[in-house]
Amino acid sequence: MFHHKSFRAIWLSNATSELGGALLTACNSILIYQLTGSATALGSVWLIYYIPSFFMQLFIGPYIDRWSRKWIMIGCQIIRFLLALGLLISLLLDNFTIVFILVIQIIIGLIMPIFSPANQAILPTIMEKEQLSRANASLDSVRQVMVITGPIVSGVFVDFFALEWVINIIVLAFAISTIQLLSIHENYQRSKTRKPWLHEFQEGLKHYGKHRLVVWLGVFFGFVQFGVGVTIVTTIPYITTILDQPYSAYGIFMAGFPIGYLIGAFINQKIGNLRGLGILFATLFISGCTYLSLGFTPWYTLAVITELIAGIVIALFNIYNITLIQQVIPNDVMGKVTSVRLLIMRTMMPLGILFATISADFIGIRVLYLVIGSVICITAAFGYWYLSRQQLSQTVPL
Repeated sequence: MFHHKSFRAIWLSNATSELGGALLTACNSILIYQLTGSATALGSVWLIYYIPSFFMQLFIGPYIDRWSRKWIMIGCQIIRFLLALGLLISLLLDNFTIVFILVIQIIIGLIMPIFSPANQAILPTIMEKEQLSRANASLDSVRQVMVITGPIVSGVFVDFFALEWVINIIVLAFAISTIQLLSIHENYQRSKTRKPWLHEFQEGLKHYGKHRLVVWLGVFFGFVQFGVGVTIVTTIPYITTILDQPYSAYGIFMAGFPIGYLIGAFINQKIGNLRGLGILFATLFISGCTYLSLGFTPWYTLAVITELIAGIVIALFNIYNITLIQQVIPNDVMGKVTSVRLLIMRTMMPLGILFATISADFIGIRVLYLVIGSVICITAAFGYWYLSRQQLSQTVPL
């Protein structure tokens, strides 16, 4: 696949983009927690990101299929580059305020629902259908490598160097990503048909709803995203306060999940697509058990191992989910359908953030993990039982 010029370009673009995004996420979280020392404040900042993100995701889907996905991605990356450059200048001039972080969160919350479905929808326009599974696994692998690097670099630089060095890397990463996108040859034909937004949104829902297994996987994907929303709020105080570790340890802990995800993507490439509802929902059940483990463990090392296991099983679940959509959904509505899936994510993740923001200071972070783990385990068991009775496992087209 790496002899394919367009795939190589999108692979390199995804690598640098994910590195910049991971670094920026970690930097923003550390800056807010340093300024406030509050999990509630950290959750509020992330809600400010996800609320505009949700509304943009609701409306943008039909337009992803009207425009060139390549130029959509380029425009979004230029905006991210300018935001990172502005953050760097404000820190160098010692003119940084929490308001500036809020503005960055809002703008990124508006552009990522545009960038993400375009990034997923462009792949079938440059690759053959039989290559999609391996291509998705390869892209997921490099993304997770960069997500590993982000929090580790941020944590180490905060503990031993200066945060401005990290922002320099972010600016450079977004610039390289934009340049790589320019060399993609996209098989794009401009649509001359313009339908009302509501009609096109309903069309996306219709195609998504045609495949019952896709719909149910979307529901269970939503529960996983709810748990992710909780961890966005709780991870820094969990590591630095409950487990009494430095920011560099927070970076290593955050790297545990993407390292596991990389291993899971490698397993998927070597053994091919995992078939059967039993394997699929076993991965979802194990992911719930990892939250239960975090709720009990007093040891930092065990917490890191737990995140590693969570990454492996979620990789298998997500690659199956994405590849299934790309193989059964027509490409001319891929942007709409992908946006429906991402809309689920951008609905459930803020709910998880809101839940953690409200309850973290009252019931404690460990109890939160126990609640989330129990919900995911019960959901996985119910999902397997229900879908097995519906005999959907016989209709899976993978």
